[in-house]
Formats: sequence, C-alpha cells, structure tokens
Amino acid sequence: MSVESILVVDDEAFIGSSLMRALGGAGYSVDSVLSGEEALEAVTQKNYSLALVDINMPHMNGVETCRRIKKISPDLIVIIITGGEVICETEIAAAGGWASLFKPFAHGELQEKIKKALSERGQTNGEFMPEKTALSSY
Repeated sequence: MSVESILVVDDEAFIGSSLMRALGGAGYSVDSVLSGEEALEAVTQKNYSLALVDINMPHMNGVETCRRIKKISPDLIVIIITGGEVICETEIAAAGGWASLFKPFAHGELQEKIKKALSERGQTNGEFMPEKTALSSY
C-alpha cells in the first residue's frame, strides 16, 4: 500500500508545521507551503492525494487556489480550512472543493475527514463529487 500524500497550504507557518507533524505522525507524507502560488508550483511537481487549503491568504485566497489547483490536477481532493470567515458553500463546490473545515478543529476530526475523502475518492467513476454534509455541518 502506498503512502497518501497531502499538501498543506496556509500562510501561517505554525499551522502548516502543526498539521505536518500531526498528519505525518498518522502515516501521511505531508508537504507545506505558505501561499496559493507556492501550492500551484507544488502540484505541478508532485502528485498529491489531497490538499488542505486555508481560505484567508494574501494575494490568492483559498477558493481561487482551489480553482487553479483543480485545473492542474483535477483528481486532487481539496478541503478548504476557514477560521470563521463567511464562506459561500456554492462557491467552494464550484471551485472543486470537497469540503470545508472550521478552525479550531481537533486533529482527530481532521484525520476522520481526510480518511472519508480518500475512501470515497474512487466511488464516482473517476469524478469526485463534493461532500454534501461537510460543507453545511463544519
């Protein structure tokens, strides 16, 4: 079994480091970048299974980052992380986002959402459908 690879995109370095430690300890291969622009470069260089993208970043917000990532890597699962900013679920889904997750969150909650996303990935004949409940319940 191959190790799933996760990209963390957050302009706050300590959040990226924290998620790298937690998810790395759970057995994932994890890289972290500080901007949407760096995320786009990363996905052109490596095949990630999932990306965790902060919604509130300078220059390119999380929704736009998601939209551009999906153009480069259509099968990449993107979970948008928000610190309470008002988000439009329809906009996230239209950009290709699978779910949203509100900070602060427990690492167990994040790991469960990741497991669910990765397990559902192959159940739609190659097309990944956004998780309906996560967008409205987290």
